Formats: sequence, structure tokens, C-alpha cells
Amino acid sequence: MKSNIRSFAGLLLITVLLVVLGMAFFIEPARMEVTYHDMRHQSDDQGLRLVQLSDLHLQAVGKHEKALVNQVKELRPDLVVLTGDMIDRADALPLLQAFVEDLGPIPLIAVPGNWEHWSDVDFSELRAAIENRQGNRLLVNGQSSFTKGKRTIQLIGLDDFTGGNPDLELLERTGSLHRENVATTVLLQHSPGFFDLPEVPRLMGSGRFPLCLSGHTHGGQITIGRWAPFTPGGSGHFVAGFYDIPGSRLYVSRGIGMSIIAARLGSRPEIAVFDL
Repeated sequence: MKSNIRSFAGLLLITVLLVVLGMAFFIEPARMEVTYHDMRHQSDDQGLRLVQLSDLHLQAVGKHEKALVNQVKELRPDLVVLTGDMIDRADALPLLQAFVEDLGPIPLIAVPGNWEHWSDVDFSELRAAIENRQGNRLLVNGQSSFTKGKRTIQLIGLDDFTGGNPDLELLERTGSLHRENVATTVLLQHSPGFFDLPEVPRLMGSGRFPLCLSGHTHGGQITIGRWAPFTPGGSGHFVAGFYDIPGSRLYVSRGIGMSIIAARLGSRPEIAVFDL
């Protein structure tokens, strides 16, 4: 009798393990979630729709990527931002260019992540792949703006904290870049651990960056409840979602792709939508 119970328990354990592995490797990575964040002063404001895609880690432009592009188009964004780790390898640049072209005429702003640096990609070729359409920009410690009607948002794109060299002085200079007709300023930085640096809140000032967008963490990629056993270096104390940081709000996207291990569990891929 005891032997039968042990056999049943062992079989049950193996079955549960196989189900979990199947979820992690085959099901959850494809279960895209769209999260909506209304940051308008009034819900009936026309506003401006920004869609954040982070950590694409493009390995192909196939059925999954085409579905992602179609989802983005259905959201009717005014602007798309790519917050780093678009590719892992220099020879994946054609994939990135194809993905950007598939998005069509939607204006796009991108910043690099650690993998763009670690892959030794030629940044002039990276810029060409992204800026192959008018209105697209790769910001590496740079500034750009986007206007819809009478409203303009200013975007500050920093180099990656983990693999690159973010220009801290740009945070101070942003005050002089501000224009009267700018409705809001959005700061893009791939690695959220940047915001744990003690000097960053002081340099950012109060209220100059109402919204900061990051990625990098993959939301832990494998999580148990709200606990993420592992986040990559450069994540700081951040995992996913909104965080209040001095003078601003930071949103850390769970991202789209995967690295190191091609599995997700408890941390679905994310398209983040912001109505500003």
C-alpha cells in the first residue's frame, strides 16, 4: 500500500513538473499582456498614446513578431518607444530593421540596452536600422520631441546604465531644454538600477520628469507569486510595474523577449500603453 502511495506521489510530482516546464517554455512566453496606464489629468482629454516595447531580444521576425506588430498597430499609438535590448547579436540588425519597417509609419524612439553594447554592434549601423524611416530616432544621451496637435512631449534618452555610459549632466541640462508648449517630459533608461544612484534624484530635480520608462528586468522572468528569485545586474531593487522615485514615477516593463534561459513563468511578456 505504501509503495503504491509513493508511486502515485512520484507520478503526480513528475506530472506537475512537466506541466510547469511546459508552461514556462512553450505557453507563457507567447501569452502577451497589454497593460493600460491612463496618466491624463482628465479621462476625457484627447491625450497622446505612447506604447512601450522593451527587451525584444529578437531572434527572428516570424509569426510571433508579426502578431506583436499587429497588436501594437491595433492599439493605435501616436508614438512607440523601444527601451533597449532589441537585439543580442550584431548579425541580428537586419531582424531589427525588418521589425521597425513592419511597424510602418508609427514614429519610433529607441534607446540602447546592455546587450546592444555587449554584442559589439556598430552603433552607426544600429542607428541606420532604426532611423530608416522619417521620424524615428535612436537616442544615446540625446533629446527628441514629438508633437500631436498643440501638445508636445519631450523625450530624453540615456545610454544604458549597465553596459553603457549614461550622461548624468543631461539630466541637469534638461531644464534648459524645456519649452513652454511641452506637455510632459519622458525619460528613457534601459536599466532601472540607474535610479538607485544617490545623485540621480538630485540631478533630475522635482517634477521635471513626470514619467521614466525602463525595462531590463524581464519582471524577473521566473517568479513565484510576487517574488522574483533572480533579476539581472543593473536592476537595482526594481522588478516590474510602477515605482515612486523622488520627483517622478518610474515604470519597469516586463519586456517581450527572454535571455539566458528561454522561459517565462509568472511574468508574462508585456506591451505597456500610456495615455499621457
